[in-house]
Amino acid sequence: MLRRTRRHISPLATVAAGAAGAVLLAAGTAAAHVRVIGDVIPGRPATLQFRVPSEMADATTDRIAVAVPPDLTVTSVPVLDGWTEKTVAGPAGQGAHVVWTAESGHAIKPAASRTFTVKVGPVPDRYSLSFDTEQTYSNGTSVAWNEEQTGSEEVEFPTPVLVINPSASPSPAVAGDSPRPTGPTAPEPSVAAKPAASAETQETKSSLSLWATIGAGLVVAAILGAGFQRRRNNAASHS
Repeated sequence: MLRRTRRHISPLATVAAGAAGAVLLAAGTAAAHVRVIGDVIPGRPATLQFRVPSEMADATTDRIAVAVPPDLTVTSVPVLDGWTEKTVAGPAGQGAHVVWTAESGHAIKPAASRTFTVKVGPVPDRYSLSFDTEQTYSNGTSVAWNEEQTGSEEVEFPTPVLVINPSASPSPAVAGDSPRPTGPTAPEPSVAAKPAASAETQETKSSLSLWATIGAGLVVAAILGAGFQRRRNNAASHS
């Protein structure tokens, strides 16, 4: 299991080394994030590449551990000059871990980066997969790239995400999945908006309202006319 801490200074590291290692070259920039890329087609094998930058000004990167999602099978790991590789099977329900360790003189130097390649079996047809990654520096500092992106604000240590099928229907995140984008949800039945009346219905209501107004006007006119006629008849009878 990858540790869930962001940065951890090993007890074996000196205070001076820890302070120096805390100075980052490009902290918080998207370019400095660990990333995974690959031309993937659902249902087919794929070659994945993990690009790892070394961010600390006074320390080198000498170990990389990648957690592979459980529904991906590691078929092979190409030899990388100057690095030893070990694939460790995960416990039940979890994927394998691929660990690279630098040999003397081959660690990733400050401001440099290195690409680590993994070949995997058939890729599942889903929106995306995520790969928690742990990066260890020569001064004992460990950085866990495992934060999920859940909103518009960029997280500090995002987990590397491989988008597989952008047109796939997003589903709730499960082990090995990337965070799912959330769209607008349907309103609850208790507050659901009522359907708007059709144009025909609105026209009918308007017509009825007009005729009701005209009818009321005719009634008022008839009443006034009858009163006026009574006054004329009374006047005539007294003359």
